[in-house]
Amino acid sequence: MSGSRRPSGDGGSMMVALMGILMVTIAVTATMAMIFTTQQSTRKDTRFVDTGQASDAGIQQAYFAIDSLSVTSTATAIGPTTATIGGVTYVYRATRPSSTSLQWALTSTATKTTSGTTSRTVTANVSASPLFPVTAFADTYLNFSGNNVAVSYPVTGYGSVGTNGTLDLSGSSTHVDAVNLYDWSNNHDPARCTGQGCPGSAATTTVNTPLNIAQATGSSGFIQAQIDACRAAGPLSAFVGDHIAPKADGSPYCFSSFFADSDNFVVTGSPSDPPVRIFVDGGDVTLGNKNHSAVNYDVASSPSAGRLQIYTTGSTVTMYNQSSLAAAVYAPNASCTGVSSNAASDFYGSMICKTIDNVGGWTFHYDTRLGGIGDGAWRLKQYTER
Repeated sequence: MSGSRRPSGDGGSMMVALMGILMVTIAVTATMAMIFTTQQSTRKDTRFVDTGQASDAGIQQAYFAIDSLSVTSTATAIGPTTATIGGVTYVYRATRPSSTSLQWALTSTATKTTSGTTSRTVTANVSASPLFPVTAFADTYLNFSGNNVAVSYPVTGYGSVGTNGTLDLSGSSTHVDAVNLYDWSNNHDPARCTGQGCPGSAATTTVNTPLNIAQATGSSGFIQAQIDACRAAGPLSAFVGDHIAPKADGSPYCFSSFFADSDNFVVTGSPSDPPVRIFVDGGDVTLGNKNHSAVNYDVASSPSAGRLQIYTTGSTVTMYNQSSLAAAVYAPNASCTGVSSNAASDFYGSMICKTIDNVGGWTFHYDTRLGGIGDGAWRLKQYTER
């Protein structure tokens, strides 16, 4: 009788081998999946970072474009502009609701499509302060010698006066809508304001920082920069005349001095024309040629002050008695006063000077439409991703 034989162990070894191969395959597959997932995540993270940098670049370029506009630019849109940085494409634009708005809305969207698609959008707001925030401002000293008034039109209630220094509003019938005392953190003395228009008789606002008007005539200030540009084209001459015309392209005039030599000086053209912007290089500015002069007084009681804008580095801006004057005057180095005296005139618009001194009886009418002329110092704020 033959003996029985034990089964061969090859089958068990093969099962062990197959199980080992399966385990290795599963491990390799899991490792490859993890590597693939990690690569995807890394690529996505890279796209996220790259699109963030690109969208930020668009905001900065839009901001630079706004900051490069002239103080009186009427542009309402910038872009859309497409650009590329580091292989990432982005589109930026900026808009504002009107040509006189001091608020811009900025948007920049960046997209990267390497091994997938990622887009990011960043928004921001840019704003500026008005160049003519009050009806009368003096850097060092503002004096209403008696019975003066500061009101506003066409919107009422904005006839404010202000200073970085001292303010004297004397006279029994002096009235101003409001008083603004700037540079309060350095000079917080209520005695800076004396007279009938001070606290108790008018709304008073204190502003910690100064209204830095002097920078406009510094080496990098907008008035000096425009005068330098005009000088580069040739020597400047004095202006003497009874009228001035708007330029079709809105470009400014530059003169060595300015004399509105008429008792009825006019800005020709229509209110829809660009404003006349005059830059004066150090010389005198004289508005009118005798008592009872009218300067840019195109609409009785509501003239278009913004049609005549005067920016000067000079030391004097003078006016005659009992005149009707409409202008936006920005004269950081000037004493704004009368030719000999300056009693009982109506000034429409805004007057920004080093000092303002009159002998009384003036009515200052702030043209609220001047609030749309910015100081050119655009500030980036409210930066968000959506």
